[in-house]
Amino acid sequence: MPATLTKPPRRSPSIPHQRSLANLKAVALDYDGTIAERGRMSASTEAALQSLRSAGFRLILVSGRRLENIQQICGALDLFDAVILENGATAFCPATGTEQLIAPPVDQRFVADLERELPGEPLFVGRAMVATATENAGCVEVVIALGGYDLHIVGCGRRVLVLPKGVNKSSGLSHALASLGLRRNQVVAVGDEENDIELFRGCALTAAVGNATPTLKSAADLILPGEHGQSVQYLADMLLAGVA
Repeated sequence: MPATLTKPPRRSPSIPHQRSLANLKAVALDYDGTIAERGRMSASTEAALQSLRSAGFRLILVSGRRLENIQQICGALDLFDAVILENGATAFCPATGTEQLIAPPVDQRFVADLERELPGEPLFVGRAMVATATENAGCVEVVIALGGYDLHIVGCGRRVLVLPKGVNKSSGLSHALASLGLRRNQVVAVGDEENDIELFRGCALTAAVGNATPTLKSAADLILPGEHGQSVQYLADMLLAGVA
């Protein structure tokens, strides 16, 4: 059972799984529902992440959003040492401003098939990922099967994400860690949705924010108090106390 933390931290918060904290060097964070609420990150959450970075932690953002979309709503991407987007399909380096496709690109034939089966339905097409409303999941599965596409779908709140097989937040995190010279057993991962289960895979410590889905909470080592950024601020205090 995951540990549930119920009291807000003060100067020295209690630290479950303390044996894990000494070797932690990086924090991998989902965006929507985790560090952001309604698409925006609060100033206090940004300050908490800055405190972690100042203490020597490497910060990795792992989101299902597309680059052009997240750049419009998050003005603090330079807080992160690495940014993984499209649920593991692209990598963005804030230091250089460059994006790298790390998965097979979108199959335009698949997009055309999907548009025929879902006329008028909004599709969000990235460099490797296609997203649509959750209620369209069944139709997407049929299109994948009939077309013989090497794709899979991932649930993400009110949307489903369609990606090449083998591409997920775990594969994206592996790319980021390789670029930073880090290992999974040095990472704490934080999320809120079921697609973050892959982000958790193999990490030293995993935490679900208070507003996370029951499925993710059951997969996490810790369930943090509060919601969204407040939960992340609690975790930051916990980690900083562990390295003090």
